[in-house]
Amino acid sequence: MGRLNAKVCIVTGGGSGIGRASALAFAREDATVIVADIRGEAAEATAQAVRDSGGVVRAMTVDVGEESDLERMIGQTVADFGRIDVLFNNALYVNRDHAMRDMDFLAFDPEIFLANLRVNVLGAVLASKLAIPHMLERKAGSIISTSSGSSMGGDITAYSYGSSKAALNWFVQSIAATYGKQGIRSNAILPGPTQTPAKLEWSTPEMDRLFLDVLNTPFIGEPEDIAAMALFLASDESRYVNGMLYPVDGGQSCTVPFISVTRKLANG
Repeated sequence: MGRLNAKVCIVTGGGSGIGRASALAFAREDATVIVADIRGEAAEATAQAVRDSGGVVRAMTVDVGEESDLERMIGQTVADFGRIDVLFNNALYVNRDHAMRDMDFLAFDPEIFLANLRVNVLGAVLASKLAIPHMLERKAGSIISTSSGSSMGGDITAYSYGSSKAALNWFVQSIAATYGKQGIRSNAILPGPTQTPAKLEWSTPEMDRLFLDVLNTPFIGEPEDIAAMALFLASDESRYVNGMLYPVDGGQSCTVPFISVTRKLANG
């Protein structure tokens, strides 16, 4: 019997990266998985990988920024499987042009800010709002959200992205406070640098070298490393865990900010 035996789990942004790795991990532990992604072909590719491994899965084309899409996602899941045990709000706003234009505070663009909020915050909030009534019926449920280490401090770039993830953290903990007594848990994962397809599109060997300089592991994480935490939070092993913001970041957040300077000085 798997760690998620008989659980029905929705994974948004399940077509690639952390979402795909998590969908596969959930299925290996005997969950029924709903793979939702704005790219229908990517959702179906993940679903096929789950089927090939013998898992039960549905693929859905979902834009989490559209409430009607979320209503369809939740409604169809309940209609097909009768319950929702886990909602993994993993979908991320990805727009390379917007990301490149979000690097100068004096050029701050409300359009880019609102686009990030629509997916990174509103998508997760509305999906949770729609799923919670079904979880309340069973007096149990786990809501997991992918946040970011960027949410935990100031930066000199990615103003819209980082602030959207900070807003998401507030909702994660507020949902935990509101519904924890009724058996619903809400937690977030804060990945550090992770070798997702989105990162691989823009990173360079020099950037990876600089990332490794601030990590306290000898490697940059893979999507499966984040999926492992998602699996724990989805399972009953984490039943006493609620309202937490979990860094999964190769130890980059465990040190003082100037660790790379002192490390170089110590090594001569």
